[in-house]
Parts: sequence; structure tokens; C-alpha cells
Amino acid sequence: MKASRPDHEPEHRRHRLWYQSRHLRMQQSGTSIAELAGILLVFFIFLAFPLMNLCTLGLRSSLLMNSAREASISASKSLTYSATPVGAVGNITPAIQTANVTVKNYLSHFSGVNVSAVRVGILTVSNASGNRQGPVYKPLSSVDQQFGNTYYLDVAVDGEAEPLITYRGGMLGPIPGLTSPIKLSAHGQRVFENPRGLTM
Repeated sequence: MKASRPDHEPEHRRHRLWYQSRHLRMQQSGTSIAELAGILLVFFIFLAFPLMNLCTLGLRSSLLMNSAREASISASKSLTYSATPVGAVGNITPAIQTANVTVKNYLSHFSGVNVSAVRVGILTVSNASGNRQGPVYKPLSSVDQQFGNTYYLDVAVDGEAEPLITYRGGMLGPIPGLTSPIKLSAHGQRVFENPRGLTM
């Protein structure tokens, strides 16, 4: 005659199954936490840091371009191109000097933007044909307003923008914007308000 099973055996089985499933869930949770560190590392190295560098380069590039624009606006109000006018009243600082000072003062409030050169040229545009001559980087021999020429001051700012985080690993080689600063050139143009001063 077979012995009957205890009535409490199904209850023990349920407890055992619950414990096994709980233990399995804890193992899976622990594995997920362990993998999270690697996922975050990949995210910051390959996604977050490059995006931060890209945004920083974009901001610093716009600062360089805006410095050229501000310099052209200020320099276009000068009385002369390169020589200091004698006995004049008003903005007696030459356009070349005004542009250099404006770029320096504008970028002094920000970091990561380095200027290598500021070039101030004269661009001549024919109102009749639209033909452009220049820019030239010396005073004009004469100005011809009678036949409808317009004279622009062209301020070119050469410089470089540094990334927020510079990669020093050396495995990728020289990459501007990642392992080294990126070189930029920005231009700003404005009509010169005193065309006769471009001969001085």
C-alpha cells in the first residue's frame, strides 16, 4: 500500500519556485547594474563628449565671426584708412588700428579663441556693373565717387578655436577640433563712411 503524500508538499514546492524565480531576478538585476557602467562609459566617450566639443567649437567660431563684424562696423566710421588725420575732429583713429583694437577687446571676454592676424582691406564695387576689385591692403591712389563706386572696408580675422576637451591619445592622428584647435577665417564688410579717407 502506497504512502500518501503530505498535504503540505505543494506549499513547499510553491515556496521553492518563488525563491528560485526571485534569485533569478536578482541575478538579472545585478548583471544589468554591472553592464550600466560600460554603457555609460561608451555614451560619454562616443556621444556626449563629441557633442560637447562640437557645440563649443560652434560657439567659439561664431565669436570669431562676430568679432570681424564688430570690427568692420567700428572701423568703417574712421576718417582715414591707415594714417592719423591732422587737425581733424571726430574718430581720428585709423581704420586699421580701430579694427585691431575692436577684435582684441571683443575676444578678451571669452576663452578658447586665439587670433593670429587681423587684415583690413579695401573693396571697390562698381554700382553700374557690380564688378568688385580687391580687397587691397594699402591706401588707394584716388577715389572715384563721380562714376558710382562704393567702397567697402573688409576686415578678415584669422584665428583658431580650441575644443572644450582636447584628446591627447595620439591614436587618431592630428584631427582639427579634436586633437588640436581648428583654424578659422572670418570676414566682416561695411561701407566706409568717408571714402576720401581711404587715400590716407
